[in-house]
Amino acid sequence: MKKILVMKLRHHGDVLLSTVLYKALVEQFPGVQVDALIYKETTPLLQNNPHLHAVLCIDRRLKGWARVKAELGLVRRVRKAQYDAVIHLTDQWIGALIAGFSRAPVRVEMEYAKRDNALWHACFTHRITPPPRGQAHAVELNLLCLKALGVDPAKVAGEMVLVPGHAELQKAQSLLDSAGIRGRFVLIHPAARWPFKCWDDDKFADVVAHLMNRGVHVVLTCSPDPVELRMTQHIEQLARDRITHETTVMVNWGGQMSLPLLAALLKLAAYYVGVDSAPMHMAAALKKPQVALFGPSWVNEWRPWSDVATVIWAGDYGPLPHPDSINTDDPTRLLSAIPTQVVVDAVDRMMTITDAPIADTTS
Repeated sequence: MKKILVMKLRHHGDVLLSTVLYKALVEQFPGVQVDALIYKETTPLLQNNPHLHAVLCIDRRLKGWARVKAELGLVRRVRKAQYDAVIHLTDQWIGALIAGFSRAPVRVEMEYAKRDNALWHACFTHRITPPPRGQAHAVELNLLCLKALGVDPAKVAGEMVLVPGHAELQKAQSLLDSAGIRGRFVLIHPAARWPFKCWDDDKFADVVAHLMNRGVHVVLTCSPDPVELRMTQHIEQLARDRITHETTVMVNWGGQMSLPLLAALLKLAAYYVGVDSAPMHMAAALKKPQVALFGPSWVNEWRPWSDVATVIWAGDYGPLPHPDSINTDDPTRLLSAIPTQVVVDAVDRMMTITDAPIADTTS
């Protein structure tokens, strides 16, 4: 194998989880050129990735003829590249068509029930059948595609790769300096794309105050989404009334973090606390001790891929709907059954991991 294209047309966390496959391909096929095809908005997670030669993009903001023209150009570009293998990890038709027209000798599909038709299968030469839903982690599912290339995925140690840039690390350090944060701090990202993945503001505020009262600085982050901003601001307000440790600092940088800057800030953090979201996977990729709260998601598939992560599942404390029955437009938070004390205890255990990197802005 000299040239391989991997397509992962999904959300940010999914793209980060696919970095295990890029690394495995480079290790299994020395000298191979690995390219990725992803949605344009997820490209920040692949910045500085040492295992990728090129990152191709689909811009979902394009509409009508502009989108058609761009994707036809992408099909021609892939065909001209003469890949030895094309691996399609998701169920988008554009990926199947790109694979089919690529003329690659090996074209790999993941099996999807809704794509079980002759036209879809005709685009590929190899089909990978995953285990039943919830029985394997997303990392393990990505690595299954190695079978089509003659590699036993069970013998590959999957490792995510996230490399914060030097400029972002300097900016993150400067932000910490300006805030007066010196030494150990925890980054807390309490929000998620969908409200059903979120915990109660009041309980999160208790955890924030507990950390600060133990002498740990806290950095709060979230996306620029107005709902997430309001949630994070509310948590901050509630927590400030419960803090008794006067030497600790809490800052709320919600809506102010690009993904590369968030990665740099996580690199400098000692610990991470959050819910099922892309920053959780970023913390895992950076090997940060963390506490992750889960609701009605496929926990075994989407938990942090980490040896230093504690997962707290709401289903252990109350009934949850089936993951496939969730209405993502419903604003109901479904993690409410998780008791505050359970999270506080997990956070205390997390802080016993003494080899966690600690930001030191005194130099």
